[in-house]
Order: sequence, then C-alpha cells, then structure tokens
Amino acid sequence: MNYAKVLDAALTMFPRKVKVTCIDGVSGQPIGRYKVLLHHLPNVFNKPITLTIEGNEWRVIKASPVHSDEFSIFRKLTLHVLNKEQEQQSTLGHNVPTRHASIPATTPTAYYEQFTVHLQPTDWLQMEFLPAAELPLIQEEVALIAPVLLPENGLNPLLGYETPHVRHQTAHLGVDIPFDAFCAAIQVNKKGNIRIEGHEYVQNGFALQSDNYEYYGTVVNNRITHLSLTGFDSVDDEFFRLVTTWELVLVKWVECSITTVQPDITEET
Repeated sequence: MNYAKVLDAALTMFPRKVKVTCIDGVSGQPIGRYKVLLHHLPNVFNKPITLTIEGNEWRVIKASPVHSDEFSIFRKLTLHVLNKEQEQQSTLGHNVPTRHASIPATTPTAYYEQFTVHLQPTDWLQMEFLPAAELPLIQEEVALIAPVLLPENGLNPLLGYETPHVRHQTAHLGVDIPFDAFCAAIQVNKKGNIRIEGHEYVQNGFALQSDNYEYYGTVVNNRITHLSLTGFDSVDDEFFRLVTTWELVLVKWVECSITTVQPDITEET
C-alpha cells in the first residue's frame, strides 16, 4: 500500500483546519475565533500580509507562532490584526521591499477583453521574466534589495518596509518575443487586459491564461517587450519550454530569488 497517497487522499477529503484567534491590534481585545483551512494561511508570517477570514479583511501585525511548522501541528494560531480603517490610520511601512522604477502608461481602451488582471501599482513586474544574458546585472539589483528584505535592526516585517528599493538598474531590461509564437507555445486559453488600481488599462498591455499560468505584460508591433507572472510555485513543462526557448530567467523581486533553467538542471537562488 502506498501510504503517502493514502495520506494525501485523506487530507484532500478532510482538509486540515487551524483554530485562529484574532485580536484587535489597537485595543488588544479579542475579536473572535475562527477555523481556517491550513492551505489558506501563509507558510510563514515574515512579510506584510492581509488575510480574509469569513468575509472580514484583516492586516496582520503580529502572529504567534510565526511558522506553519508549528501552527500546522498544534492547530492553533493567534493573530493581532487591523481592519481597513485602522490600517489607514496607522503608520505602517510599505507593503513591498522593492518596486519597478516606473508605472506603465494607461489608456481607456482595452485591446483584449476576455478577462482583466487587476494590479496594485506596486505589483507591476514583481515576478518578471528577463534575458538570461543579463543575469549579472539582475544579481546586482537583487543584492540591493536584500538589506530591505532582511533589515539588521530586527524590525517586525509584518509592519512593512521602511524604504523600498526602486529598481533603476534593471528598469530598461525587458524581453523580445514574438507574440503569436509565444501564444502558440503556451497554448493560450484566454486573452485579457491589465488594469492598475487608480488608473485605466495598461497601454499596449495584455494578459494570457494557459492551463498552468497567468501571464501579463506589454506588446509592441506584435512583439512582447515585458513579461511577468501573477503567480509561480515550481518548474513544469510549460515553464521549462518557455525559458529554454527564449533563454529567460524568472526573477521574483520581492523574494530576491532567481529561477534559472538549463537542460537537466533547475536552480533557484
């Protein structure tokens, strides 16, 4: 009997829940106790996090324990939280340790209309594909973000970052990929647009959904000039085909990580 498969099946049928106690981050008074699915919680509370629990949106400012290794075993988690009004009145730091040097131009007209990717201004190109040939420059930029991500002053990372690093060194980089060839390679299911909160549609912007990923970026003269993902967990066939065909690396700027792929070798630094 394959016990690992039996365990996975059991966890799927009876997903694990954690008893979460929410405490008002201002008054210190208990708000309530909730049962939350483990996979709806982060693996570690080490960056600014907003959670939605039973329809309520909370900004977490303190967590105990911090790591899922602990609260997944004991099934208990205590969160000190702020509601939206409290968060707006607070003096929290920035939500991201880095941002792109510019926000794209916008237009009232969307070229593709099957769906919309909604981004905060600070979300722009945070999970970015760039040419592998530019790896030395990318690594230099990553080295400038690391001190923001891991400050020596020991501040609580849930409270935000003091001074985000603006990515000037790599701002001029992008990709040069034929749009039609890219769509054929990933087998696009839907074509959509991008909207930045507080702005209109991204000019020359596109969004694509495949079976595995959601992409977005800009296209000029039918060639992709910027390319990013909305989420990424691990390398699969689609990702491998993409980065090897066009010789790319994936940079997750907010985590200071770079995923590179070579035949038979996958590295994340």
